[in-house]
Amino acid sequence: MRPADGLPRITELSALDAEDFKLRNTKFLRGNTEYEQTGNESFEHLRHQIWATRNGDLRCVLSRFPTKWPLEEQCAGWMHAVVGKHFFPDANHRTAVALLRRLLAENSIEYTDWSLDRLRDSRKESHVVRREIETVRLNTLYRKDDLYDVWWRFFDDELRVVDTG
Repeated sequence: MRPADGLPRITELSALDAEDFKLRNTKFLRGNTEYEQTGNESFEHLRHQIWATRNGDLRCVLSRFPTKWPLEEQCAGWMHAVVGKHFFPDANHRTAVALLRRLLAENSIEYTDWSLDRLRDSRKESHVVRREIETVRLNTLYRKDDLYDVWWRFFDDELRVVDTG
């Protein structure tokens, strides 16, 4: 959507709810891509871990979303919140990206394709940086720190909105 200043922003998040995070992550667990395991977890155990994630915690990601930030900052903040808090045993990055794409679509924000190589590189860097920063908590979901910076650089370079007006 475009606020009064004419710049595209994510302002509508009602298309997502807490269960959408769990459903998306469960699809990655069921899917053809690797879902990291130590070798001892059964599918049922991992699925239970996904669905045991508190709905209230996931709702915080939505309710605290910074609707007034510029779009690139919103996207970086979203990744920081979902990836940084690390709600699920695995596929947090994939879940964050999939739901972000859905938010962009629901807000009628069309964009050019992102470089998959650049996305992979940012994911790798994100994994490293996440281990080095202060733990992301519910009250710091949208903190601008080194993890946020990884994603801000990605979206600043890769997010190109298609002008449909």
